[in-house]
Amino acid sequence: MTISDLAPQHTVTLVVTVGIKSKDLTTTIAEVHSDYVLLEPILVDGRTVGFGDTCTIDFLYLQDQAVFAWHSVTLPLVKIKGQTYYRLILTGEARPYNRRGSFRVYVGETMSITVFQSNGPQPFNVLVRDISEGGFGFVSKEDYEVSRTIRLNIPLTDRNVLSLSATIVRKDLNEEKGTYSYGCKFVEPNSHLSSYLMAKQRERQQEKMSAYSAVRRR
Repeated sequence: MTISDLAPQHTVTLVVTVGIKSKDLTTTIAEVHSDYVLLEPILVDGRTVGFGDTCTIDFLYLQDQAVFAWHSVTLPLVKIKGQTYYRLILTGEARPYNRRGSFRVYVGETMSITVFQSNGPQPFNVLVRDISEGGFGFVSKEDYEVSRTIRLNIPLTDRNVLSLSATIVRKDLNEEKGTYSYGCKFVEPNSHLSSYLMAKQRERQQEKMSAYSAVRRR
């Protein structure tokens, strides 16, 4: 499925993940253009919901009883002729969506990647937003090509690094910030990644419990 298959007035689902919690929000496609769509805003108590950098968002589209998804999209608010919309840039093809295999952990940390370019491998530091067993999303000011092979280096300890090969499958430009959001698919499964994700999930849960306890003590 590509953007040309999307239809105006079609109801769609946004899977919004913050930390280890996800929430499904529904909205409607207002307009479809060649490389982006406009979505009707979601209102809570009369106010438009905005999505910050701590959110990871999947865009789901139902067609012929099958669900397709673009992962880790961005939804900046725009005003057109006095009307507010979410502007959703979509590149590449959507993939069949399997909710059971879509669990991701929010990371929000700077990590090292190696990009294999025509002039050889090049190291970069990027903001890794989220990681799952199937792939990860990151933000960078650098413009990398879709389908480019990269290696993500996850620091486990001071001396140990988990190195994972992946392919860039999606790229979205945030014109206001001058940054790109990338979605990447791991080349092959890695048993050590599951342990890392479980440890990161426990870490996030402990952070939330500590924050909650601090509020209770006040």
